[in-house]
Amino acid sequence: MEWKAIKLPAGSKLFQVHNFNFLHNGVNYILEVDEYSDGSFTGHGEHATDKNYVIESVSGRTLKICLDALIKRIQDRDS
Repeated sequence: MEWKAIKLPAGSKLFQVHNFNFLHNGVNYILEVDEYSDGSFTGHGEHATDKNYVIESVSGRTLKICLDALIKRIQDRDS
């Protein structure tokens, strides 16, 4: 089934959620990238045990672009 081809009612959105665990310097982060039916992606993340440690949202044309941007934000914060 091609989920992007599903007809949606007005005012609604359908997206696929991609979840990842990223371990960096012994710290676990939970990353989520949402893939929308229009081909756009948005992503955000948080520290696995400290919900106040949030990684700012990113957007991009591909899943890889979003993951790269989230990982870079984590690395930049850590340095």
